[in-house]
Amino acid sequence: MKKIHIYAKRLGTIAHYIGVICEYVVIILLGIWLNNLLKLPSITNISLMIVGILIIILGIFLIAWSSWLQFKIGKGTTGFSEPTKELVTYGPYGIVRNPMMEGQFLFFIGIGLLLDLVAMFLILPILILAIHLFTVFIEEPNLKKRFGEKYINYCEKVPRWFPRLKRTQKDIRDLHPSHS
Repeated sequence: MKKIHIYAKRLGTIAHYIGVICEYVVIILLGIWLNNLLKLPSITNISLMIVGILIIILGIFLIAWSSWLQFKIGKGTTGFSEPTKELVTYGPYGIVRNPMMEGQFLFFIGIGLLLDLVAMFLILPILILAIHLFTVFIEEPNLKKRFGEKYINYCEKVPRWFPRLKRTQKDIRDLHPSHS
């Protein structure tokens, strides 16, 4: 019976990641469709395309690093079928609470520049708003319930979206007391 439960969790995780990939494809296709429908002007040149590639790489790196930390330190995944067992506060999670989402935003900005999709810059604010609402009303209450005071303290020290430019050594020690 335990084996079936484990397989069901794995299937849920696989379904989650397939859903994420489908989301990316749909957003890119929507950008292409809107660009053609609205006959939006070209904004890019070879320099912006190269910048787009670099931004895509940075976004993918941030997504992969954040996912790896969720798996390695959090002992789980980003999906609801196998949630993390530990709160991850290291790496990019020590700078902002949602680095994976920020990686996603960077990815779509890079796609917009690379593929010359002005429409991507019309879609992105809607996507950001939707993700913000999901984060505030679903994800954060879930994390608060699962990790309690530890998550509340983390929220006080680490901003949701925009990194603090000036962090003190005390902030870092407070997040990782075992490294003092």
